[in-house]
Amino acid sequence: MKTVVSLAIALGCLVVNAQGQEWGDLEGTFLFKGTPPTPAKITATKDPEFCGKHPLVEENVVVNKDNKGLQNVVVYLSAAPKMIHPDYQKDAKAEVVLDNENCRFMPHVQGIRTGQTLVIGNKDPVGHNTKADFFANTPFNDLIPAGGSVKKTFTKQEGQPSPVSCSIHPWMNAHLLIREDPYFAISDKDGKFAIKNLPAGEHTFVVWSNKFVSNVTVNGKAPTPAWTRGRVKMNIKAGKNSLGSVEVTP
Repeated sequence: MKTVVSLAIALGCLVVNAQGQEWGDLEGTFLFKGTPPTPAKITATKDPEFCGKHPLVEENVVVNKDNKGLQNVVVYLSAAPKMIHPDYQKDAKAEVVLDNENCRFMPHVQGIRTGQTLVIGNKDPVGHNTKADFFANTPFNDLIPAGGSVKKTFTKQEGQPSPVSCSIHPWMNAHLLIREDPYFAISDKDGKFAIKNLPAGEHTFVVWSNKFVSNVTVNGKAPTPAWTRGRVKMNIKAGKNSLGSVEVTP
């Protein structure tokens, strides 16, 4: 079969559209194993007249009370594949938002690709600063006035989500995942995630939730082989694929 190849450089990866290439979707659900913790309440020690009006709580572990769904679990490829589905070129240069809102970061975990632009906004009537520390990219610590915003771009991917904080309001924290390829997802309020249009074949995925997730059961059983440093290998087939129902032990 004659192969039609079109090349484009996007996100630091080679995008190849090859006739006959098969693509598959990966989905799954993360659940908290055991009794979900009660989020600790936060006392607003700075700008209490505004920040104190909002029900601030710790967000390191966010669990849905109804189904024990674990939110903000990050799933991403350990290495970029040789082929990227052409649909991802549509938002290769899109803006991704991380807001300061009600004296917290929204969302608590955000993902972005190199080539896209991070817009850090401030919807509050008080000033914030957004401080981010990285291994591969240049750290920053920018003051964002009330109603203001700043834009950031990144040239290198990070091996795991990077911490984001506000020095003015020390309880504020978040994480930012920076990748060269678009194959990542963050679990929603029900613990569900989906990664679309992966090239068919064997891939190694990384699972992270404040640290690499390794102590799990999948569909009620211990995975074989065990997840080491959050790594799990999967053979992605054309069509739908499932990581399963993953219970995470705290």
